[in-house]
Amino acid sequence: MPSPAPEARLLAEGYRLGAADAPLRGAAGDRLGRGTGASLEFQDRRSYVPGDDPRQLDWAAFARTDQLLVRLHREEVQPRLELLVDDSRSMAVEERKAHLAVDLAAVLLAAARGSGFELRLLAVGDRPELCEPERFEARGLELDGVLPLERGLEAARGLLRPGCLRILISDFLSPHEAPRVVRSLAAQAGGLILLQVLAEEDARPPEGAALRLTDSETGERSDLVLDCVVLAVYRRRLRRLADDLQRECRRVGGGFRTLVADRDLEAICRDQLAPAGVLVPR
Repeated sequence: MPSPAPEARLLAEGYRLGAADAPLRGAAGDRLGRGTGASLEFQDRRSYVPGDDPRQLDWAAFARTDQLLVRLHREEVQPRLELLVDDSRSMAVEERKAHLAVDLAAVLLAAARGSGFELRLLAVGDRPELCEPERFEARGLELDGVLPLERGLEAARGLLRPGCLRILISDFLSPHEAPRVVRSLAAQAGGLILLQVLAEEDARPPEGAALRLTDSETGERSDLVLDCVVLAVYRRRLRRLADDLQRECRRVGGGFRTLVADRDLEAICRDQLAPAGVLVPR
């Protein structure tokens, strides 16, 4: 069971979570939504109707126009992060990949907490479950599920809440339909970001290696020699997968990034997540 490194939380102190203006619904908080509410920021006026709060009557406008108008103010909302982490065995096939996934989740949670977000952490596996962020930070995740990602997300659908900035961490290497996965995740979300975490061997398999492959979810085995032809096919499929996910994310106004576990966490945050706006330096 990989657990977040202490350095991950320390690293997050230098960042706040980006896309903070995306969530538009929620309990009163410290950010402004697009609806009307009770903040101090004036938005508009409209005619008075019985039942309106008399404290919002604009007496200056009444003196000018002889019409009863009420002042409308911007709605205050508390931003919410809904962080989904793929809890399948494929995320744990290589140690650096597993640690990058949980360390990245820890950075996002800590940065969101420091930015005033309400936090929801969901492990997407055979039995999707909500996890207490503090428990995750202390114990990590099992990474032992066998369901393909798309089926795990279907099982988790009832746990999703509207209006959240939704971030999913996965390798996306199990068979799935990119449009269906992305559109399902984007439905009723305040924003969507997909982070693909790959081992170096996932991104750049060594040519000439003779491998016995074991499907981490089904246990099925096959022998394979990674010659130039096999590698060319694999690279095309991996590129097509990333392109499909990125295209679908753009269609719903979301973001997609591929992160390879051949770099340290600090470099990934600084050179990839910060330029993408996922994290914003303080």
